[in-house]
Amino acid sequence: MSILSDPIDRGFSPGLSVIDRCQIAMLRELSHAHESRLILKGGLAMRVAVGSMRLTKDVDFDRAEGVSTTSVQSGVKRALQYAAQSAGLRGAEIDPGKSTETTVRMRLAGTAAGIAVRFVVEVSGRNPVPKACQTRVQVTPPSRYGMAPFVVTSYSHDMLAASKVMAVMSVNRNVPRDIYDLHDLLATHPQTILATRSSRDEWLQLKAGVLDKICAIEFAQAQQELLPYIPPDQREALNQQRWDEMTLNVAQTVQTWIAQAAESTAAPTGMP
Repeated sequence: MSILSDPIDRGFSPGLSVIDRCQIAMLRELSHAHESRLILKGGLAMRVAVGSMRLTKDVDFDRAEGVSTTSVQSGVKRALQYAAQSAGLRGAEIDPGKSTETTVRMRLAGTAAGIAVRFVVEVSGRNPVPKACQTRVQVTPPSRYGMAPFVVTSYSHDMLAASKVMAVMSVNRNVPRDIYDLHDLLATHPQTILATRSSRDEWLQLKAGVLDKICAIEFAQAQQELLPYIPPDQREALNQQRWDEMTLNVAQTVQTWIAQAAESTAAPTGMP
């Protein structure tokens, strides 16, 4: 069970609180309409499955095999309409974006009490998520939202950690929230999942560059991109020294995970 803290109680701005309310309302509606056919991932999965208080700009899902693009488009549109109504948005607009056979992307924009609300929902159909990498979570929204509890299908903790390792080690990605999320996931065990994602040689090559890759994400960048989305008490505590400690802890753990994934990945024939 996940009992969500109210962002207002944690000192967040009214603007981020309204966005969170919209996102939770949308998630509730989608969970009823699509049950386990959409699998929550990313920042909102960290919030509802792990208990993170990092709020998120966008909401991401994977979809199960056999779920059509048309079904996803209509479902997400209805859920965003419900979210806008639930949060009392004025001038709510849903931009269908550019959808493909593998990806559906929509954006909700509007205002509430003069506060601009805008976020994107993306549903990917590229890679089906094995049942073993999913979990069902009962979510209790903040009482101020006026929503009954609901059940959502999400990435498991290990799958969230594995996806974050793949993200933070991506050549074209340099995102402070990956470090923050991985720090919340240090006690997980994603090695088995990671072992299926790359070859032994690829993991060994990545292992050598973990410290340089992760430690290149600097505190100055975290101040701009991460701190506005975490509670004020955490912002005050997250100084340069604390960021360096978090980064090093995450880098060392990721290095260990990758080494273990390489060990459990079968070596090519004739190779040690």
